[in-house]
Amino acid sequence: MVATRTPSMYVPLDVNFMRDPRIRRAGPDAEILYVRALAYAKGGETDGVVHDYDLEVIAVGLKNVPGRVAKLVREGAWEERDGGWFIAGWFNWNEPVAALREQRRRRAEGAAKTNHKKHTDDGLAFRNGCPVCMGEVEA
Repeated sequence: MVATRTPSMYVPLDVNFMRDPRIRRAGPDAEILYVRALAYAKGGETDGVVHDYDLEVIAVGLKNVPGRVAKLVREGAWEERDGGWFIAGWFNWNEPVAALREQRRRRAEGAAKTNHKKHTDDGLAFRNGCPVCMGEVEA
């Protein structure tokens, strides 16, 4: 059976990522940190930024975290930024957070309009709590 809909948020990971020379040169210890950072950045909607204050959460259970970070930076997989690092190439595979939020807003607005039509077609002119009836969404 093929899934027709992704059940939750995900971050794209190319099946060839392990062939990326940056990842290969950084080594397997840095690779796990890199993959965890992808999930962190997507889930936290950070636009590819790994905040230094969250590094211990991302790297929980890993040894020599400063060494792993240094390898990712040295190989160009991460770029140093104020207060953390940026995952190089993030926007090659991921939409900016602002665009994702706009997409979610438009979907929610569309759902509100559909529900409004469905529930006001039964003769009711106004439904309390309806975003369209309350003027929160333009009809």
